[in-house]
Amino acid sequence: MTVLDPRLSAAESPLAPLTVITPTSMDEALRLLAAPDAAVLGGGVGHTLRRHDRRPAVATTLVSVGSLPGLGDITWSAGSVSIGAGVKLSACAADPRLAAAWPVVTEAAGSVATGRIRRMVTLGGNIAALDDSHDPPVALTAVGAELLVRGTGGSRTLAIGDLRELRADELIEHVRLPLPTASDAVRTGSAYEKFLVRGVWEYACVNVGAVVGLGADGTAVRLSLAVGSVTGGPVAVDLSELLGAPFDQRLVAEAAGVAVAATRPYSDVRGSAAYKSRMIAEFSRRALTAAARRAGQDPSAPAVRGGNR
Repeated sequence: MTVLDPRLSAAESPLAPLTVITPTSMDEALRLLAAPDAAVLGGGVGHTLRRHDRRPAVATTLVSVGSLPGLGDITWSAGSVSIGAGVKLSACAADPRLAAAWPVVTEAAGSVATGRIRRMVTLGGNIAALDDSHDPPVALTAVGAELLVRGTGGSRTLAIGDLRELRADELIEHVRLPLPTASDAVRTGSAYEKFLVRGVWEYACVNVGAVVGLGADGTAVRLSLAVGSVTGGPVAVDLSELLGAPFDQRLVAEAAGVAVAATRPYSDVRGSAAYKSRMIAEFSRRALTAAARRAGQDPSAPAVRGGNR
């Protein structure tokens, strides 16, 4: 290619320099982020992509929070597990105790992009991106997780679906997941299903997280379903009217129909809205079926009758 103008093209022009500051405490990080030209730096993937694509800079100072005390830990208590916002997705996916409690979460974390990306992306950064196609927020919505956020005015909790209420002076500290019920009376299983049109790097056409709790008689005592890659996603689907019914193929089909009615997919290069609606039904069925099998029941087997339907 002949270049007539000796000046650099936009793609070749030097990028504006950035200042990276590493605070030693959360309070210091929040003070630094109060500056109008500052932005938080976690794993760095979002900022790297923005600079690679020459998109307009949103900050000249990056506040690196990856090494702040506690943000890189997974801690357990009697009724919950807290995952620090700085925990990498690869660590979430590989944690055996988390996989035993909530396989839906480890499966979602392990399905993000490629291994190299998962070793860079933090859980907090993935959530805070507010991308309806991201995988972990779908799984976390299904299990009823909440966000512990901290700002200059104090700390509070937010549901995953309320993240748009996160203020500019607040940071996600931890993601807290309630532990599933483990008793003879209730058996709980969970699963994550993701549909890619072509390959692993592409965003999901449809992604679904499911939690199924079964009573001793095989009836559904807990049903949670979350759907991503839709308008306003992840969307928590209300399946409360199906509780108490025998968990069988009929219930699964009804739940899939509710998921379609409760979501509004959009047309893009991965498929039309009508096609995605069909995939929401299909992958909702798959996620619920897999979750029920992990809870110890095959929906295709004859169910114990007597539940409400």
